Parts: sequence; C-alpha cells; structure tokens
Amino acid sequence: MRVGIFTDTYRPQVNGVVSSISTLERELRKKGHKVYIVTTTDPDAPEVEPNVLRIPSMEFKPLPQYRLGLLYSPKIIKKINKLNLDIIHSQTEWGVGTFARFAAVNLGIPLVHTYHTLYEYYTHYITKGHFTVPAKKIAAGISKFYCEKCDALIVPTRKVEDILYSYDVDKVMNIIPTGLDLDRFYRENYTDEEINFMRESFGVEDDEFLCVYIGRIAQEKSIDVLIDMFSKIEDEKFKFMIVGRGPITDDLKKQAENLGISDRVIFAGEVPHDKVAIYYQMGDVFLNASVSETQGLTFVEAMAAETPVNARFDLNLEDLLVKNEAGLVYRNEEEFVNNIMLLKNDKEFRDKIVENAFNVSQDYTAEKFGE
Repeated sequence: MRVGIFTDTYRPQVNGVVSSISTLERELRKKGHKVYIVTTTDPDAPEVEPNVLRIPSMEFKPLPQYRLGLLYSPKIIKKINKLNLDIIHSQTEWGVGTFARFAAVNLGIPLVHTYHTLYEYYTHYITKGHFTVPAKKIAAGISKFYCEKCDALIVPTRKVEDILYSYDVDKVMNIIPTGLDLDRFYRENYTDEEINFMRESFGVEDDEFLCVYIGRIAQEKSIDVLIDMFSKIEDEKFKFMIVGRGPITDDLKKQAENLGISDRVIFAGEVPHDKVAIYYQMGDVFLNASVSETQGLTFVEAMAAETPVNARFDLNLEDLLVKNEAGLVYRNEEEFVNNIMLLKNDKEFRDKIVENAFNVSQDYTAEKFGE
C-alpha cells in the first residue's frame, strides 16, 4: 500500500508528534508499505530526503520552532498526484492537514486522521491572555469540523476521546497509543560510570537525590508549579534538573532565584534527541505537572528507563500509572513532597514501582504500535 503521511511538523524538529510519525513511518515500511511524507519546508532539513515532499512554509512567530504551510501551487498538487497514494494519514488539523483533506477528496482515497494536540491548552500563544474563552471555543470547533470530515479517526488515549466527545465530535474513535523506540532508554545500555560521570558534570554528588523534568520549557507544561513545590523540600541534598528549551526558561530561572533555590535547580538546556536517554538514567525520579498531554510520551520513556514517575493527576495517567501501580500521582503540594520522600526512603516500594512501570512500558513499543 502507498501511504501519504501529511504533517506540519517533521524531522529535524523534535517533539512528540515527530516521534510518533517517525515510529509509524518506520514500522509501516518494515511491513512492506511505501510511505511518503508531505510536510513543511525547514531551513535545517537535509537537501536530499527520499520520499519526503516539502510544501513552502514560513516560521510561526508565536512558536518559532513550528512552521506554517503557505498556499499550495498546482506544481505541488501534481507531485502529490504522481505519488499514486492509496490512503492519506493526516497528523494535524491545520495547515498541511487542510491540504490533506483537499488531496484525499481530489484523489478519491480515504483520509485517516490522528488527533495529537489539545489546542485549548495552547491558545495563549495566539491570544496573549485575551479572549481566552472564545479562542478555546474556536479551537474546539475546528477540531470537531476536521475530525468529522475524515474517514477514520485515531486518538492516543481515553482522555483525548473524552475531550473530543465534549466537543460534540460525532465520530467513532479508535484508541491507539503511540509507540516508541524504547531500546535506547533501557538501563542495561548504560554503565554506572557513564551515569555518574554525567551527574558529576552537572555538580550532582553520589549522595544527592536528583529530580528531573525532560521536555519543552513552556507555560502549558506547568514547570513553575514543579519549582514552587520542589522549594518546599528544604534538604540541600535534593536537586532538580530541567532538561529542554522553550520561551519561559528565563522566567523559571528568576523564579528559582526568588525562592532561594537557584543553587539546587539545574537548567541543562536543550539536548539532542539521540542523547536524551541518559538524562532519564541520571534521575532518581521523573517529575511532571502538565495536564495538557494527550498521552505523555516522556512518562513512557522514564518508565522504560526504570526511573520512577511522580506526576500531577490527569485522566491519561489512570490507565498508564494508577491502575498498574506503575508510578505515583499527586493532587497537591503535600502529596508531591510525600511521594518523593517515599521513593527516596523505601527501596522495596521504589523497586516495585520501577518493575511495574517497566512492564507497562512494553505495551508502548514501536513494534506493538506498528501492529
């Protein structure tokens, strides 16, 4: 089968959607399918990319790492027609997603869509804090319109299914969690010497307890909440490492300074995707406070790395962590701190959580996703 994957975001960009697409692309090819990527231009992309067609685009000012597809010329449409696609799988409701709908109708082939992003958590990038309610209603309306126009709809979790139903989306949804290439996160791939060297390079001693956050540094990730709650732990042997980049990094540094914990909060900066796995290994616990996640791929990566998760309760964690005793969730500051102390002081409990988490992570491998 000849499959066209239409997406606004693709390599060399690094995010959860790109990870999902890369996994899908690889697994479909393993099964003998011909896969083509239709995406936006990117100044950092290689000049030659087999089976990748890039649509002219421009930088999206509110989120500079993302691109917006421009008007599509007849030349682009002719190239799409020559691919002889059997099916189109769109990964976005905007930009290239709109083109995917047009192409599917024009070619008379099915349109499958995966809903990745809860836009209501991202409207502040456009509205700058104004007209929040109308903006969220517009985002919901666009989501509903697009999802109902596709021939098949995929969502990664029950949480996303419930939210789309709250938008009055009248469409059967297929829950298919995103799979990941987890091998590189496994503990067996790293020696104690490698891990300790990395910890020491950031000034973390052997007897210190390191909390880690890995991901985008942005408002919707609620990292400010993590810093505030971490400040309640007064023991100097506890440190918090934040790995990633984003628009609020300077604000978070100032927050840590104002709380008097700047010496215990480490900003590691952006790490290349192929180097990030060891940062999970460095951590004694993985922290997260976001409720904007559709699935939470970093949770799965931490679980595969055998780093216990302490996350703010959200519906998508019910199946992933709570039911399987595969991680800890908190609803308030007291539970956040107590969970960390429990993981530090009760080795038997920690080992049980780690074992359960690793077993659950195996349900999210690339191979299972490809099936």
